[in-house]
Amino acid sequence: MSSVLAQKQTPLHGNHVNRQAKMVDFSGWDMPLQFGKVIEEHHAVRNAAGLFDISHMGLVTVTGPDRDTVRQFLDTLVPQNLQKLVPGKAIYTQFLNEAGGIIDDLIVYELPEQSPFDEFEQFMVICNAGNTDTDIAWMKRHAPDNVSVHFVSNRYSLVALQGPKFQQVLAECGLNAEQLPKRFWINAAELALPGSNTPESVLLARTGYTGEDGVEIIVKSQAVNHLWDGLLNAGQALGIYPVGLAARDTLRLEAALPLHGHDISENDSPLEADLAWSVKMEKPTPFIGQEALRTQLDKGLAKKLVCFQLVKKTIPRQHDTILLNGEPVGEVTSGSISPILNLPIGMGYINASVSAKPGDIIQIDIRNKPVDAEIVEKPFYKKA
Repeated sequence: MSSVLAQKQTPLHGNHVNRQAKMVDFSGWDMPLQFGKVIEEHHAVRNAAGLFDISHMGLVTVTGPDRDTVRQFLDTLVPQNLQKLVPGKAIYTQFLNEAGGIIDDLIVYELPEQSPFDEFEQFMVICNAGNTDTDIAWMKRHAPDNVSVHFVSNRYSLVALQGPKFQQVLAECGLNAEQLPKRFWINAAELALPGSNTPESVLLARTGYTGEDGVEIIVKSQAVNHLWDGLLNAGQALGIYPVGLAARDTLRLEAALPLHGHDISENDSPLEADLAWSVKMEKPTPFIGQEALRTQLDKGLAKKLVCFQLVKKTIPRQHDTILLNGEPVGEVTSGSISPILNLPIGMGYINASVSAKPGDIIQIDIRNKPVDAEIVEKPFYKKA
């Protein structure tokens, strides 16, 4: 069997091929890298709106005899305090191993009490595509007998509508601002797509991975092509673009959002990854990895994730060595040209013993040539 035949496909795959998207392998999925020019897709999200197929990500529901039981179980797996969740609220967090390393970063949703889909009744976890099987196995390994973990991505799809004009696109579908969830909330909605007499039932989450405001939309898979085409039609006059993985990566990097497998991994803790804001060490529920994090806090971190930008138009890449005074002090985890800054930017880990504050100059060893870079505050880009 060829590698192409072995690749998984989202329900929108044929739609992307018909739009002549350039397709690539991503975590075993045949996904659109770009539909046209990457820089145009990037700027569309920054200035208008972009539509992303993110159905390769893992949609997992978690249910039990009641919400409190499920909340208490999930709370033992993450460093965030899930006791603060209420129906309709979402929170960014991570699954950690016993050493405090990041198995995956994810969003946990306590689902609204009114849902258009029977399977979405208590809690939902959205995982990274390449980690879905690992995450499900981790949850099942630790779940009590009365809690069930279900993979539902084979029946439901996920698209992201992001950018400053996303509300105007949804207004064309009959949704006003009052009907939208607040940031990091989720609710049920009906979308009246252009050219259709039947409204589409969806779950709308005010979340994203671009540094812009927007929503991630859950819909039954048999309806996702209708939703995709309808949203693109609704946003056509507003400048909406379908957006591939290439621009998704430059957008998230400008926003200094970590990518698992690059900026975070099982060898990196959230404290080292500059995610301490998402770690609640004093929360009531003990969690896996807590003691390892406590040791890091007591003894000090071994490394720290920093952001940097270059003046020369030379792109840093993952695994490039970071130098200080000619000596290796770290490694690049992500790098690209920022379409907004028109400069190369990147993230990487530096030894914690090294003074590395905004304004300091380091070097990146790019193809055996040291190139100056300045450490900067994150994010590289922040929406107005």
